[in-house]
Amino acid sequence: MYATAALGNGATLQPGDAVLVKFHAATGKMKTGTVSHAEMLKGWFVMVKDSKGRYAGNKLWGDGWGWSWFDAANPSKTTSADYKTDCQPCHVPARVSDWIYVSGYPPLRG
Repeated sequence: MYATAALGNGATLQPGDAVLVKFHAATGKMKTGTVSHAEMLKGWFVMVKDSKGRYAGNKLWGDGWGWSWFDAANPSKTTSADYKTDCQPCHVPARVSDWIYVSGYPPLRG
């Protein structure tokens, strides 16, 4: 499947690319246990795997990923300008697992 990625400068997805999308969710205790559910949507954090380094020089692509934040109010354009300052600092603790926090996502554990 080919699709245009809004991660900057004509980037396109290629067969086999992984795409991870995370959105803001509320978590709380309920009778059945802890439950997460969509609350007021603020936006999406999107990461696209790029193991081939296809977009060298693009400030949203690096360290094996395309990185971006999309606000719910304007989802067609990223508000991220540079992954090294806008995205990656929060992922430093997950560097050993390819920048992904896998603890909450058992299928992502390698």
